[in-house]
Amino acid sequence: MALLTTSRGSQNVQCSEFIFSYNDTMKDVNGVVKTFGSVYTDAGNFEIIKLPPGAQIVGGDLVVETQGANGGANAYTINLGTSGSAAILLSATDLKGAVNARTPLLLTTLTGANSTLTGLDIRMAVTSATANVTAGKWRITVLWKLDGRVTESNV
Repeated sequence: MALLTTSRGSQNVQCSEFIFSYNDTMKDVNGVVKTFGSVYTDAGNFEIIKLPPGAQIVGGDLVVETQGANGGANAYTINLGTSGSAAILLSATDLKGAVNARTPLLLTTLTGANSTLTGLDIRMAVTSATANVTAGKWRITVLWKLDGRVTESNV
């Protein structure tokens, strides 16, 4: 049995951001260039943030910068997760929310095997049903640290 002592080390939390608009394009996980909703049939899965092996997500959110609009269609949502768990961070989150609306990441689901990402990137799935999107801009922020890293000593 180990004798534990007070922790005297700390590390800085890292911040990764992904900013996207409805008409931006990106290659999906299959290498096909798609929009984020300006063509509603472009629904796809996109690797949006690369994290190092051992990263632990400690916070983050989705913020609406420009409200999404898709001609009255009832669904314009995203899931946020990894290739191993598609909606572990956000599930069916509406992109038509009010400007400055903030949706925090679902950190309560990051337990057990999901608490440390083993080199899995953050993946976003976009769904727009029945109508092309005509407006919208969002910012996804992910705060993370590396398990076991110490960069400062508080002696």
